[in-house]
Amino acid sequence: MRVTILGASSGIGRPAHTTSFLLGNSTLIDCGTGVGTLDVAQLLQIERVLLSHSHLDHCGFLPLLADVHAGHAGPGVTVYSQQETLDALKQHLFNGVIWPDYTVTPSAESPYVRLKAIEVGDTIGLPDGMATALPAQHSIPAVGWLVEGDWRALAFSGDTGPCPAFWQWIAQVPSLSDVLCEITYDDDHLPQARRYGHLAPSLLAPLLDPLPPAVHLWVSHLDPGEEPRMMQHIRDILPPHLLVEQLKVGVTIEL
Repeated sequence: MRVTILGASSGIGRPAHTTSFLLGNSTLIDCGTGVGTLDVAQLLQIERVLLSHSHLDHCGFLPLLADVHAGHAGPGVTVYSQQETLDALKQHLFNGVIWPDYTVTPSAESPYVRLKAIEVGDTIGLPDGMATALPAQHSIPAVGWLVEGDWRALAFSGDTGPCPAFWQWIAQVPSLSDVLCEITYDDDHLPQARRYGHLAPSLLAPLLDPLPPAVHLWVSHLDPGEEPRMMQHIRDILPPHLLVEQLKVGVTIEL
């Protein structure tokens, strides 16, 4: 399974796009602005979206993705997330006010957007592997994701503050090779990180001890324009033996 990074930033501003990862050809983790870089044929291949939470930088292109399927007689997409997240989508995105309600269009029995509630620990089959919802600690209900391919596994933290359960879970995955982890704030803004449910380097560092030494840590959710400063700050604080790299548009990871 090839994982292609379409977006991994906390905001926009060329070349940055917000969070969206393409698994193979038919699955998205989150649906931020990076989805807009795909052509129509690629968008019509997307069958499912594994959604971490309902903040706009992670779900904002769902209505437009649904519109492509509606406009081209596509099969539509199934969105997997917690019930609280799905309720937020219904109330704020697919409500017939700011966009057509594709959760009941063209019919309630066969809509272009199918909402499927999951809980932490639930597993979803993929064409080339499986995905499992993992715990997260954000300012609103949220999950991370574990994606397991034939040979390797990748974990995505989603937006989260310190969540020991996430790191303990993935440390038990023998095939774990890559972790995509948000670090939104520097250590000068620890109160904001704690308040809004995000990570800063010193909040993350003590959680990394259980990880196998060969795991590749990819940093996501940086502010556009702040990446060089933040990556140097992160490397100064995280353990020096870790392979730490910024997650960028166009990166591919083979599982």
